[in-house]
Amino acid sequence: MKRTGEIILSIIGAVTSLIMVGTGIYFLYSKDNQTYLDYLHANWNDTQVAATLEQMNQAGTLWVLPGIAGIVLSILAIFLLKGNANPKIVGWMLILGSVVLCIISVFGFFPLVFFVIAGIMALVRNPNVRRKQGIR
Repeated sequence: MKRTGEIILSIIGAVTSLIMVGTGIYFLYSKDNQTYLDYLHANWNDTQVAATLEQMNQAGTLWVLPGIAGIVLSILAIFLLKGNANPKIVGWMLILGSVVLCIISVFGFFPLVFFVIAGIMALVRNPNVRRKQGIR
């Protein structure tokens, strides 16, 4: 049975995870950018600058970690769905993996939507029995 819908949703989940990684890397890069630091020090006091840089460090980490985990999850799901080995296991893997992503970081909600839909589709879809039996 073709699993095109699940594969496309997993690819969209991978793309949103990649965007999350890019955003997190931007946060981590910006906190060390001298131009940005000069702008912060010109407009804010030292306490506000320290708090902002700490928040950017935490935000960067909270975007990068679930993003990388989402990319790994989606690549694994795509390969397993492509072979159509056991879609029920892949469905549960997508659902449970997306819940874990959301527990790691609330920002993991973005790919969670696509992974949960793909997981439910993998669980609900039944193979065509008529084709297996050779009935037309």
